[in-house]
Amino acid sequence: MKTSSIYCRVRMSMFISMLLCVVAITSADSAPPDYTQFGLPEGAIARLGKGDIEDIAISPDGKRLAVASRIGVWLYDTQTGDALSLFTGHESAVRSVAFSPDGVTVASGSGLGDDKSIRLWDTKTGEHRMISFGNRNDVGDLAFSPDGLLLVSGDRSGNVILWDTTTGERKHNLLGNSEQVLEVVFSPDGKTVAIASLDNDIHAWDVETGQPKHKYSGHTNRVYTIAFSHDGSNFASAGTDGTIRFWDPETGQLKKTIPVPETGLPNKTIPGQEKWIDSIAFSPDGKTLLSSSNYSESIRLWNVISGEQVKSLTPPNFGVAKVLYSANSDTVVCMNLSGNIHFLDFKTGTNKLSIKGHSSAVDVLAIALDSKTLASTNGAWVKLWDLETRRHKLTLKGHAEPGIASKHSLAFSADNRTVASADFDGIINLWDYTSGEHTYTLKVDTGAIRSLAFSPDGKKFACAGEDNTVRIWDAENSEEIRKLVDVGDVLSVAFSPDSQTLASGNNNGVVHLWDVNTGSQKLTFKTEGNGESIAFSPNGILIASSGKTVKLWHSKTGEEILTLGQDPMQNIGQQLRLAAGNPEQMRKFHESLRDTAQVVAFSPDGNKLAVLREMDVIRLWDIEKQVLIKTFEGHKRDVHAMDFSPDGKLIASGGEDGTILLWEVPQ
Repeated sequence: MKTSSIYCRVRMSMFISMLLCVVAITSADSAPPDYTQFGLPEGAIARLGKGDIEDIAISPDGKRLAVASRIGVWLYDTQTGDALSLFTGHESAVRSVAFSPDGVTVASGSGLGDDKSIRLWDTKTGEHRMISFGNRNDVGDLAFSPDGLLLVSGDRSGNVILWDTTTGERKHNLLGNSEQVLEVVFSPDGKTVAIASLDNDIHAWDVETGQPKHKYSGHTNRVYTIAFSHDGSNFASAGTDGTIRFWDPETGQLKKTIPVPETGLPNKTIPGQEKWIDSIAFSPDGKTLLSSSNYSESIRLWNVISGEQVKSLTPPNFGVAKVLYSANSDTVVCMNLSGNIHFLDFKTGTNKLSIKGHSSAVDVLAIALDSKTLASTNGAWVKLWDLETRRHKLTLKGHAEPGIASKHSLAFSADNRTVASADFDGIINLWDYTSGEHTYTLKVDTGAIRSLAFSPDGKKFACAGEDNTVRIWDAENSEEIRKLVDVGDVLSVAFSPDSQTLASGNNNGVVHLWDVNTGSQKLTFKTEGNGESIAFSPNGILIASSGKTVKLWHSKTGEEILTLGQDPMQNIGQQLRLAAGNPEQMRKFHESLRDTAQVVAFSPDGNKLAVLREMDVIRLWDIEKQVLIKTFEGHKRDVHAMDFSPDGKLIASGGEDGTILLWEVPQ
């Protein structure tokens, strides 16, 4: 295959990327840089969280840890746990990482988006050394050959490719596998490549010829993980059939099978799930095999000769997705899906170091009225962030089944004391967010609760249920005051600034205004949206509703004041009620808002409206002039949540990449 012209373009792209994508590298003697400032998109002033973890790799000398996340590749000091750098050249999530044998280079592969490239990074300078455009599918795993001259990649479509790390050329397409590749490994002598895929068999190829070498058959279900011993005399495999198998690497013959005992896993949903193994690794002397599972609380250590379990290590968090052995120290490194990485002493099992801050998608967020605290949730936990220090403060606990219920809404009380979360199973939890103490649990017979709101006077809070009801509660004693009946699943609620009116939006696009004191219905608006977000202007005169079009309504008369998303020459009288706008500005305004609005929010001064669309763009508009002020864009995946800080200085956004970005609002 001819690649000279491609490689020239690669080198030019490489040079540009070197200028754009290098983020701070720190020497061991200097203070670590502020990781909240690494690789920020234009307009962002800080990032909370480090992105969802996809993979980890440890350097051959054990001094550095590379983490593949949904925002880039992180590099950590394994002695201190400090984040040293972030490589942000990928446009999509990074799915896999690998260190070269000399520890100088990190390879990364991406996916979950349009970017499915493989890139090489210099760990000392952060320079972007090469891009391979040859891959067309999500890169599932990567591995360097022992001499560092080759790189093998496996992707979601089952392709296994050998790359020349010097030229960027393909050496071989390794044929014979058609299932998604989960893991790729080189034999210690560099002559063999083997893969684990969504298949019961393990495929191996001759590196020099690219021809199939062995098919290891015997597993009765999918094989998730494989490993060669360091001397090359043993080859192990495991997956979902409840066994660990040892093979002769030369002949492909089965040597030994170890049945995995049950773990006593609670809440297992699939028969035999407690016996699944997600990751294995040989100790440097080849006498011990480590195994871990997302469905077990411990890492098991097996005697390779006898096949017996000799001990177990218990990391601080349940479930281990990947386990590694640091070759130059008695340290086991493990990664769990809750976003934590732990370094365990091999002999004692003591946790020596933890790296935290990686987490999964941000589904909902809210900012306290004093603008000092932000709450976020991925559906399983509630985290509190200090907006002044930009650091994680607390993870709130205390509900009956942590991690099981799906939290879909958050709200702060007006007195800056309480934060509430609502679940899909109809549970509302209240916490004192200054201390983290869980103060109250409400079980509501509404089914899923989609939205929560505290009244500005602090006396009440309301929730929206999928049972076609809106409930209003006394904030002091948590007693239900009244139940309002809608005609559809209620997806959003919002109190007026004077606390006298409650607005609700349902899945039919209908917005109702309710008298809080009497429960009577005051007004009804029919929108073109799904009722997912509604907001009162700070003066209480306007209501914004989300949907295919963003509509502004008069809260006293129910009159439609402005519709965003239509041709500006239609209903132009309505369009100009707020101000006489420039037709060209109006046209651009409407065109940019034709897709579905997911979240709408007024600025605290009432002059601006922020609109979060379905994908990853937040647009900030001047309402009176109907002019686009600013576009905020920089998340690697879809954005789900947005909120103004009550002091009007910031907009916070969170989404599937597992981070929260803080944006400076133009004044």
